[in-house]
Amino acid sequence: MMGSAQIGKTTLAQVFLGGCMDLAPCDMLMVHPTHDNAVRWARSKWAKMRRQSRALQRVFGTAKSRDARDTVLYQEERFGRGSLLISGANSPASLSMVSTQRIVEDDLSKWEPNAAGDPERQADSRASAFDWAKIVKLSTPLYADTCRITRAFKAGTQERWHVPCPHCGHHQPLEWSNFQANIDPARPDEACFSCVACGGLIEHKHKTDIVARGYWVAENPGAREPSFHIWRAYSPTRDWASIAHEWLQAEGDPHTEQVFFNDVLGLPYERASEAPPWQAIRDRAEEEGHDRGTIPPGGLILTAGCDCQGDRVEVHIKAFGSDLRRWTVDYAVIPFPIWEQACRETLDKLLTETWRDAFGNRRGLDLLAIDGNAYTKDVFAWAKRHPWSRVIVTRGAKSDQAPPLVLTKTERKADGKVRRAQKRFYNVGVSGLKVSLYQQLKKADPLARGYCGYPKGLSEEFYQQLTAEVRVTETDRFGYPRSIWKLPSGMRNEVLDTEIYAEAAAIHRHWYGFTPDQWDRLRAEREKPRQEGTPDMFDDLDRAAAHASAPKEKPAERPGVIKSKWMSRN
Repeated sequence: MMGSAQIGKTTLAQVFLGGCMDLAPCDMLMVHPTHDNAVRWARSKWAKMRRQSRALQRVFGTAKSRDARDTVLYQEERFGRGSLLISGANSPASLSMVSTQRIVEDDLSKWEPNAAGDPERQADSRASAFDWAKIVKLSTPLYADTCRITRAFKAGTQERWHVPCPHCGHHQPLEWSNFQANIDPARPDEACFSCVACGGLIEHKHKTDIVARGYWVAENPGAREPSFHIWRAYSPTRDWASIAHEWLQAEGDPHTEQVFFNDVLGLPYERASEAPPWQAIRDRAEEEGHDRGTIPPGGLILTAGCDCQGDRVEVHIKAFGSDLRRWTVDYAVIPFPIWEQACRETLDKLLTETWRDAFGNRRGLDLLAIDGNAYTKDVFAWAKRHPWSRVIVTRGAKSDQAPPLVLTKTERKADGKVRRAQKRFYNVGVSGLKVSLYQQLKKADPLARGYCGYPKGLSEEFYQQLTAEVRVTETDRFGYPRSIWKLPSGMRNEVLDTEIYAEAAAIHRHWYGFTPDQWDRLRAEREKPRQEGTPDMFDDLDRAAAHASAPKEKPAERPGVIKSKWMSRN
């Protein structure tokens, strides 16, 4: 079953497992994406159901401490006729040496290959000895090109719940495209469906009655396995207005659009696989772009993203504003490696440099993010000279499902020992951020949500690097399709990487989280001349962080602001 979040899929799994154990006891397997997920479900949901169900109390008896037959992840029927093993897909050991007649695979789309290969195939094989075995697959979908539950749904009967029109009686499924066409941004509370036969409006007040009179209809009836799709429009606990409001809030931002498609609509999300032609982005910048080295109107948060190479460090200065808009202010190359003093001094000066905005003010960086995947020791050696409120170290996360920015809890020292990390080292969900960027690059309206602006005068190579990577779907050695970013031979991508690091710094500075009122306050503070000493909304945070990170000994004087070019430009 593929469907929305919180629609009852896991509850269905629990009823299936409990009913089987009560009526036809056998060995059963419940698999979650990770071991931690398995423990959390067993303690918070399954244990509660056992306590509240008289039938399950009769089946399992009363739990006793130190009973090997009744633990968190393994529970036997009191007479030994069946058992329930709860495991995580990331643990191949928990999916081996087990034969079972009933399997539930929960949150299937979030399963990732483990050390032994494809966990879905491993779990399915546990029931291969029984022709009468039943395997239940449940999940909200993720990305369309690699989503496990989407693949399983398409291979099955593809059944949807058809409801009658309250006016003419014609049966039809409740479709997102139909609902979307009936959303008026000025009156989202009145959003509804329209009958495909008579055109009559199907309003929320009709929902309870028509859903009760509906039935499943297979779109692929010849398939061997049954498959179903259900989404929030059918839920008895949520109204249709909530769907309209959430769509209006998500529209235009690929991150929130994906969450909306997955969690509300129960549909996979089609992500961008490549950027628009670099020539189109360049031409738009040359015709409409701001002056290079200046902050355009609306650029309220100023960050830098740095990428370390063997003979240089490349720096991307970005401005970020409300409605997820962003602009490149400048791009430059420091012609020294990170371990040389000349490079470190130039980076120090970068932290004191200022850029002129459209209102005549000069503003400095709010935060600098530098890649620590390569030359990690040298990167940290420089970064630790500055408070974590000024400099953070980033590294790209491998998983497609990684969130945009997550603080690393531990780090490994030079001697190999693991210690608690400082508030400086972050994992960046580069894959998702690239998908979002490539979709936003297509927008030509400077006022559009997510617009990406670039200044006049950047080189063709800048735009070629910005759009260099493409996303392709390949089959791994275990036969599982996976989507990866590829850099064509002979191409470079430092501009793209530094764009992502600068965005990570902006996320750290609450680019995603500011409310309209907070944006208005920041705009009032930064886009008009300020009297000396007027507080900035970041000042309190920076002051506290600087105090916590300040060295005990007297620090050296900070280098003065360089008014001229501070490094060679690309």
